[in-house]
Amino acid sequence: MERDEAKAILELCRPGNAEDRLDPMIAEALALLETDAELKAWFEEQQSLDSRIGDCYCELEPPADLKASILVGMRAHAENAKPVVEEEPIPFAQPAGSTSQVWWRNPWVGVAAVFAIMFFIVAVPREQPATELASAESQVLEANIPAMLQFLAGEIDAVTSRERSFAKKSSQPAALQAYLASAGSPTPAKLPTAVDGTPSIGCFTFDFDGAKMSMICFKEDELMHLTTVCITDCEGMFTEEPAIYEIRDQAFRVWVEDGQVHILSVHGSKEKLPEFI
Repeated sequence: MERDEAKAILELCRPGNAEDRLDPMIAEALALLETDAELKAWFEEQQSLDSRIGDCYCELEPPADLKASILVGMRAHAENAKPVVEEEPIPFAQPAGSTSQVWWRNPWVGVAAVFAIMFFIVAVPREQPATELASAESQVLEANIPAMLQFLAGEIDAVTSRERSFAKKSSQPAALQAYLASAGSPTPAKLPTAVDGTPSIGCFTFDFDGAKMSMICFKEDELMHLTTVCITDCEGMFTEEPAIYEIRDQAFRVWVEDGQVHILSVHGSKEKLPEFI
């Protein structure tokens, strides 16, 4: 395991978390600390930084009058939403100990309101009419978007929201190609013109319905993702002719070359896709 690869893995290790250290990949990276003094010093500095950041979050405390301020704001909003009548509305009194600050200027009120809305969405089940479900299903069928691309769109969402960590980080695409090859994952024999010479960020490997897939992420002016899968693992999903798809505010260009299916994706509409592969 190279030092850069070990660093990328050790970044996932949380301070004081014994469960993380039981992970085979993290344990292998931790073993290098015994023979690499520079890596050990870097790791200790990272752990210390992570601990300080965690302590800062723990020190954050909401104001004591937060609940009362939220209730006052909700009542005021409800009152303002009522039809205007001739009678003068009765003003709501500020709760004891509260400040004169307008409720919606209090950032803690906004934080609490966001959590309240999220709880309502998750906790309260909503039944979607059968006609709407049928309409949504027909739209997917009409769009003729392969299931693999729908899966890939979700993975890209996880990448951009940082819910998924890179298997390896590097600004050199060749290093990522070598890593993918060593891991037994499909690797592009050559990079398409659209990303050739563009700095990379990192790569991922994942499976879809038994098919091994790899993704290399590039970033210069735009964030681009190049996914590769063996054509034998996705027979019948794609045609031999290049095709373009749009889904979830993402655009995909798919083409077949050297026994592999390549999928280049960008955020936005299909007009943002590079013209030449």
